[in-house]
Amino acid sequence: MDFDFTFEENFLSEKNILVTGSSKGIGRELSIGLSEFGANVILHGRNEDALDQLYDEIIEKYNTNPMIIKCDLNELNEEKSQEIAALIEENTTGLDGIINNAAEIGKMSSIADYDLKTWQKVLNVNLTSAYLLTKNLAPLMRASMNPRIIFTSSGVAKKGRAYWGAYSISKAAVKSLAEILQEELEPISNIKVFNFDPGATRTSMRAFAYPAENPKDLKDASSLLNHYLWMFSEKSNEEDTRYIEFNS
Repeated sequence: MDFDFTFEENFLSEKNILVTGSSKGIGRELSIGLSEFGANVILHGRNEDALDQLYDEIIEKYNTNPMIIKCDLNELNEEKSQEIAALIEENTTGLDGIINNAAEIGKMSSIADYDLKTWQKVLNVNLTSAYLLTKNLAPLMRASMNPRIIFTSSGVAKKGRAYWGAYSISKAAVKSLAEILQEELEPISNIKVFNFDPGATRTSMRAFAYPAENPKDLKDASSLLNHYLWMFSEKSNEEDTRYIEFNS
């Protein structure tokens, strides 16, 4: 599949898109890139200072209306996700996209040595929060022309790998969640649901998982933007594939 498209400067103008894990890595670069194309990005993260800096950078560079939602996804529950939905509804004209990007790798360990606290945190952040946010925010997308829900996948979602523990399991479950939502939502709404595997990318998570790897050999997170722009475009309406892998 070819993602080498050119998009108009403001093709995401007035679209409101939530990006979880906006304060660093892929989420940060994605938030800046979407803002450059006119989107009002809802910045989510735990680090208030990092979110404030990103907010100020976007305000200074682009004519958009970002907003901040500070939340620890490990502590997200039904009530808190409903509060997030109410906050977005109160401050926007609706929601056009949910990008479930935030992730916790936990630790690299055999299952025999995996502790329950880390296990639960990884599943909470990577899987349960995505379920809760999608469940409670999808109703805000009713008026959108091309609403999108995008989950972030990984190579270990397709085949479990030794020592990847809860992270691999959570990504396999997220892939299944996306497939279920595709069958439940797409026949009755405009919403399209994608799973996107960004591949090897220069992030702190990648450095933790592969400490001996030279980060200079990896692509920058900003190089992923065109894939996301494609998923938000009408071009993706013509494509049946919902599991997208980075294609350089």
